[in-house]
Amino acid sequence: MKKVFCLILIVLAAAMLAGCAAKNSTSTLDPRLAYEEAKKNVEDGKFTQAQNLLQRIVFSSPGLSYIDSVQYYFAMSYYGNADYHLGVAEFRRLVQSFPRSALVDDAQFMVGKSYFDAAPKNVGLDQSDTENAIREFKEFVQDYPNSDRRTEGELMLSRAIERMVEKQFRAARQYFKMGNRTSARIYFESLITEYPESGYTPEALYYLAQLDEKDAKYIDARDKLNNLVATFPNSTFAPKAAKMKAKMDAKIAEAVSDSSEAQLSGPKGE
Repeated sequence: MKKVFCLILIVLAAAMLAGCAAKNSTSTLDPRLAYEEAKKNVEDGKFTQAQNLLQRIVFSSPGLSYIDSVQYYFAMSYYGNADYHLGVAEFRRLVQSFPRSALVDDAQFMVGKSYFDAAPKNVGLDQSDTENAIREFKEFVQDYPNSDRRTEGELMLSRAIERMVEKQFRAARQYFKMGNRTSARIYFESLITEYPESGYTPEALYYLAQLDEKDAKYIDARDKLNNLVATFPNSTFAPKAAKMKAKMDAKIAEAVSDSSEAQLSGPKGE
């Protein structure tokens, strides 16, 4: 019995020593080695492992000269795990806490990228995050004109805008098919006004011309078709617009002829 008791004491002592060793290992973590390991984990796609290491550094060693880099990779670990909104919060923390860091422009870019990737790919769903991405990319391009990611930022801004345009265009086309001319016209005109260089502009002009024809506004229809052909000659809608324009010219001529005949005949009864 005495031997068993001694054995238990030995086991307990070994466990306590192991616990102390583990505790000392944690408390004496080398920030630089942990950072390098975490950085490699991010590059290798091991985001959770990187996140655990970087979080310990952020909270235990906030005064490091390279803490902005630690914060950047900490944010990237969230982004890599598709925790986009948590990533946004951590990228913003870098921008706000280390405004003079060389990584500020990268962090601001990643705020926009995180929002963009968080938005549903189906434009029929809520696109609030795409709207956020547009706002953030605009700020990035404006605030960091000399960033080596400026071109990438402009491209992402264009993609985000195009996504919103597609959403607006689909809504307009749906109203058109439903026969709701007023709502269709509002959406198409808004699209052209807000995004005149969009790839959807030629088609929007063509739909608006059809709405004008339905409302017997033949001159307005012709003007929109002229605009389409002149501004977007390589569009697939240019030939359709040219054909429809000839039809509008004929209707305008007919309307003018009818008006002239009415004027020549005078009021009824004379």
